[in-house]
Amino acid sequence: MKSDTETTVASPFIGDSEMARRCRAVDWAATSLGPIEDWSPALRTAVRMALESPFPVNLWCGPDLQLIYNDAYIRALGAKHPRALGQSGREAWAEIWPTIGSWFEAIRRGEPAVFAEDAHFVMERSHGPPGEAWFTFGLSPIRDDNGSIVAFFNPAAETTNRIMLERALHDARVAAERAEQYLREIFAQAPAFMAVLRGKDHVFDFANDAYLQLVGHRDVIGKPVAEALPEVIEQGLVDLLDRVLTTGVPFIGRAFPVLLQRSPDAPLEERFVDFVYQPLTDATGARVGIVAHGTDVTENVISQREIERLLRESESARAAVEDSEKRYRFLANAIPVQVWTATPDGAVEYTNERTSAYFGKPSDELVGERWMTMLHPDDVEPTLTRWKESLATGTDYQVEFRLWSAAHRSYRWHLGRALPQRDEDGAIIRWFGTNTDIEDAKRAEAELKRLTAEATEANHAKSAFLAAMSHELRTPLNAIGGYTQLIEMGVRGPITEEQRIDLLKIQRSKEHLDTLVSDVLNFAKLGSGKIDYRIRDVPVKRILSSVVDMVTPQVAEKGLELVVGDADALLEVHADEDKLRQILLNLLANALKFTARGGRIALRVSKMKDTASIAVSDTGIGIPADEQERVFEPFVQSKRAISSSDQGVGLGLAISRQLARAMQGELTLESAVGAGSTFTITLPRGQRDERATSGAECSAS
Repeated sequence: MKSDTETTVASPFIGDSEMARRCRAVDWAATSLGPIEDWSPALRTAVRMALESPFPVNLWCGPDLQLIYNDAYIRALGAKHPRALGQSGREAWAEIWPTIGSWFEAIRRGEPAVFAEDAHFVMERSHGPPGEAWFTFGLSPIRDDNGSIVAFFNPAAETTNRIMLERALHDARVAAERAEQYLREIFAQAPAFMAVLRGKDHVFDFANDAYLQLVGHRDVIGKPVAEALPEVIEQGLVDLLDRVLTTGVPFIGRAFPVLLQRSPDAPLEERFVDFVYQPLTDATGARVGIVAHGTDVTENVISQREIERLLRESESARAAVEDSEKRYRFLANAIPVQVWTATPDGAVEYTNERTSAYFGKPSDELVGERWMTMLHPDDVEPTLTRWKESLATGTDYQVEFRLWSAAHRSYRWHLGRALPQRDEDGAIIRWFGTNTDIEDAKRAEAELKRLTAEATEANHAKSAFLAAMSHELRTPLNAIGGYTQLIEMGVRGPITEEQRIDLLKIQRSKEHLDTLVSDVLNFAKLGSGKIDYRIRDVPVKRILSSVVDMVTPQVAEKGLELVVGDADALLEVHADEDKLRQILLNLLANALKFTARGGRIALRVSKMKDTASIAVSDTGIGIPADEQERVFEPFVQSKRAISSSDQGVGLGLAISRQLARAMQGELTLESAVGAGSTFTITLPRGQRDERATSGAECSAS
């Protein structure tokens, strides 16, 4: 039995951690490692460092590679803990020994230490069947003063959760993109018109063929309503959109008149539409846009107006009742809708030929109240209630109901309307009515509502999932970066120059992945409306100086020339300084990626009356014309990388354009293959800059 002083000095099992306590309880003298006092100083030091480390560390000790590990490594062992303590590594990790066993012999022969990133194993860590696992780990020798290997140092970070999350993220992104493309194709082919408007300026994000036909096939995508369709401003439609976006209350228009210019230089044409402005919300419930969908009912309205005109004419011609009756019947049969008349008490007395043909019954089987047999049973009561209300009050009659169609052998939705004809004293002498088949419009409206709901739900799910997954990926990334820096600083012992180079590669890979995760997170925030902006007047010269300082080392490393144009010291733009810096760094990073050694990158500032622009130009490989708009779409990349390492996830330009537009600006591109590219961000000039310019002009005058 050793004294307390001797035990304290000699024991490497210091502290109150679980594994320190368990190690102190082991009779090491009974193992091939022998008594602790016989252990080499290098082994005792390594054991002490491993037990005190918060990072998962396992030591393979002695000739039998007995395991000594810390608390953080317990999770990697699973059900093997605690019996693995002091056990031969060959026995403890028997299922993966055929893979890892040769590494120890190779290191003993003098070969380099082992490092693996996201290595795949099939492990027996539970009482069930073996399971997949991924680890980023190192395996390096620990030598005593004589250079003999006394143990192997094995830091191991499990990356299983990240790998599984990355798989799920990829699968979800692919599914979301397919769903979005499918919905766009469905919407584009829908018979009813539809458009999606984004933001407080109601910028067109999508418009199907029916909508483009209604507005004369104008180029509306990416433009605010006020710019794309200026003729609707004075008609109050922009005010209606503002009200729906502000209050969240949908607007429904029936036979709504609107004047549209349906071809260049043509006069305004009056159209009538049944439509709905439905607010569009993001994952947080915030209103971010409006869905406009409906049908062009101009022909129906014209027919109805024609009927009304005929009714007015018939009142002035009551003296020639018989002649008018014949004329009316002729016109009623010529009109492409069901036409009927009723007595003042509501009994149908006449139906035109189209009505008889539709029901497959002669007119005398529809007069009186017999027409009600054509009504859907569920619509009888509400239809009669509305009809009796008009009969009692003399107000116009309008109702939607389902009528039996002999040709379709089913009930179809109709819009029923009727107006009273009055004598000189105002008494009703007859009702003139029509039934218009609206089944196709009803089905289109229902389908559009369903598809809109599915698209909204898919967008919410995608934004929420991308945001959650991006946050989950940051924790293991930060751990990898932190412990890479600790090892590089020599906290775990001296490292060779080759190891330092390997650590630098790990750090660069971590920084690249961190950038990709940040892009995904920023894109998710933009999609859910969670980005905050601090808009203020920003000096252009200052922002240029800061980004030039940040990219100068990369420019020099790649052997490029950086040319920075002069900027007026008083020139300011109205923007969020951090967001503007992020956009410029994205553009410069792209220029660095796609410009070969010996090329040139230029920054140029231009000033207009109300705006200022910063252009980032390069002499790189350029972008084909058919890809220049697509590079601003999420997850889309131009096939122009100089090397595969230059590839990202395709979010940088999409995020940059959305940030620019959120600051009331724009990001545009000019490029030609082999001639380089120029990205230009244009923003409003700052208010102080405008006052300074105005003062200078007054002084000059």
